[in-house]
Parts: sequence; C-alpha cells; structure tokens
Amino acid sequence: MGNERVVVIVGGGYAGVLCANRLRSSLGPDEMTRTRIVLVTLTSTFVERIRLHEVAAGSRADAGIAMSGLVHPDVELQLGRAVRVDAHRHLVDVETDGSVTAMPYDRLVYAVGSGPDRSVPGVAEFALGIADAAEATAAHRAIVSAGAGARVVVVGGGFTGVETASEVAEQNPDASVTLLSSGALLGSMRPAAQRSIRRRLTTIGVSVRENCRVEQVTATGAVLDTGEEVPFDVCLWTASFSVPELARTSGLSVDGAGRLLVDEHLQSIDSPDIIGAGDAVRLPDSVGAHVRMGCAMALPLGGAAAHTVLSTLRGETPPVVSVGFLFQCISLGRTHGYIQVVRADDSPRPLALGGRFAALVKEAICRMTVNRTRKEQLTPGAYWSPRGPQRRQVPHPAPQWHGDVRIR
Repeated sequence: MGNERVVVIVGGGYAGVLCANRLRSSLGPDEMTRTRIVLVTLTSTFVERIRLHEVAAGSRADAGIAMSGLVHPDVELQLGRAVRVDAHRHLVDVETDGSVTAMPYDRLVYAVGSGPDRSVPGVAEFALGIADAAEATAAHRAIVSAGAGARVVVVGGGFTGVETASEVAEQNPDASVTLLSSGALLGSMRPAAQRSIRRRLTTIGVSVRENCRVEQVTATGAVLDTGEEVPFDVCLWTASFSVPELARTSGLSVDGAGRLLVDEHLQSIDSPDIIGAGDAVRLPDSVGAHVRMGCAMALPLGGAAAHTVLSTLRGETPPVVSVGFLFQCISLGRTHGYIQVVRADDSPRPLALGGRFAALVKEAICRMTVNRTRKEQLTPGAYWSPRGPQRRQVPHPAPQWHGDVRIR
C-alpha cells in the first residue's frame, strides 16, 4: 500500500455514512492525497430506517436516498457484503455477486447495524419485519392484499411498535390493528407519557394488549405465553433486533448478543485498528451504559468513530467517546406525536410535547438526520449531539460486559 492509508467502513447505515463524511471533511489537503476511504455497502441506496414504518403503512412510497447524493464524492462505494475480517492480516473479505475479494485496510470501521430478530418460532415464516426496505414494502402489500377489515397484529411495545401500529391504523382506518407488548407499553417512559400515548392509540383504533408475550407465530395467529392465539391476516414483528454474526465468526470478542466489544475510544478490545460504531457495537458501561439501539445513537457514534480514526492516523491519542440524548421522539401517525425531553443518560425531564406540534417537531428531526449527514461532506460537526452523562467509575481494571440489548 506504500504511503497510502486505507480506511474501510463496513456498513452503509446511519453510523457508517456519517463516519465516512466526517472523516473525509476532517482531512487536510495533504492527508487526503494519502488517505483512501472505502464504504462497503449492500446497495447504492441509503435507507432511512426511521421512516420504514411509514412505508409499511402506505403513507410513504419508499425510504431510500441515492448514496451518490449523500456521501462525499471522494469516498469510494464498494457494493457487497463483508463476510470475514482478518484482524491479524488487516484484511476484510467482501462478497459481491458470488465472488469474494480480500480488501486490505489500515483502519476498519465496524458499523454493520442491526436487523430483525427471527429467533421466535414461526417469525421467519409467518411475520414481516420493518427493519429493512424490502420487508417494509412487503408489509404494505400484504396489508393492501388483505383488504378492508384486515386484521393486523403488531408485536412489540417499544418505540418502533407504537409508531408502526399508529401509522397503520391511521392510513388504513378499515383495518383492525392490535398491538401486543410483552411488558408495559413503552415501559421506559414516564407514566404520564404512557397514558397520553395509550389515549392516542385508542382514538385511532389501535387495541393495545400489555404483558402478553408472543412465544410462537403460526400462519394464522400469534400464540401467547398463556396459550391464547391472537388471529391475524398480517403480522408485523417489531419486538426485537439482532446484529450480524460478522464479528463473532471473525474471531473478535463480542457480547452475548454478538455485538463487537470496544473500549472507551470505540476501538476493538482485540485490535485497536478496528473501530466500532452503531447498533452492532457494545461500549463499556463507564461511557455507554445509557446507549440503546437506534438512529439517535448511531449518528453520534459514527461521528465519534471518525474522530478516533483520524486521531490514530495522526499518531494521537483518540478521545474518550461521549454521546448523549436530548429527546425521545415518537410519531403517532402523520398528525400526532410525542416528544419527551430527556437528560443525557436518556432519563426523562419533566417536559414533554404532544399532538400536532410534536408531530411537526418529529418530522423536522427526521429531516435533520439526513440533511446534517449530507452537510458533513463539507462541514465536520454539522451533525451535533450532546455530550454523554458523567463517566461512571468502573470498579475493576477491565470493563464488565453483559449480554443484554436495549432495543429502540
């Protein structure tokens, strides 16, 4: 490779794209002549995952944006899937159209994201997720095909499940929409927020059932832990997400969910030349106990990964990652929403917005995630996020890892 430094970013989602743009815009003229940035992505289209529930409901035709207009033109796009990382040889194997190419790297950013969890029996065969564009489109077609009076069951009482049930009910008023939550609806939110959102769901015709865990999905219904079967024509699965097995199968250290274990600088605990960002990464509790899956963390972690890459290329000590929250934002159809103001650690403050104004704020935030990511092509730091909560003191010299996954 001579004097050229190659940075390979694996994953064309929120974390990977923002990392690519911020890294490129942060390089000086001389650094850029010696640095090659490659973004490995499955397609030439960026998917706004925070809008896929709109696609499933039929309020939006698609959630795709051409990578060519979002990513800096100096960043090389490599279409394909990373299938193995060889940390010792600094190679990543990328499969494209059945053939595998070994790509060398000096730094590798691991930003492979997450997808639907299909571990519950019958989910893969009889349910549709909304974690990728193809399934969201298939979900909309299934709802349309089911016709008037379609029975739609949404499994998952978190943010994604509530947004999906709301959108489907509003866009398909003749449908019968049931939302199944294994615990309390939006259990991490304040009771006042839960009550407000339940009222909105009831108003638009969503039947909410809490504390009922789905243990199996059949061709005709969702089977609860009580043995009851809730019948459906269409089942939308939003209950949980999983991460790709790339880190585990590559022999890198992972947590129980398969997420890459990184240190306080986002560097792999096995190889400091591998930097992690996004849903598929597990931070130590000292800086990441509050982190949950989703766009709200993927974007700032992508920016932090760019800073770590840049620091190590310059021979500097990388900064300790510090990312925090501002809001919890939920759309409740196109005309209503709920905005909970939170502390940096995601705990609620005594301030919230509801109704139409909250819907407008949520839409503005969704637009901002794309606009600011695009602006990062020229302006590093265009996407701003607050610093994280005060660092926790870890009582042991090494971070303590756990296998739980906090789902968006």
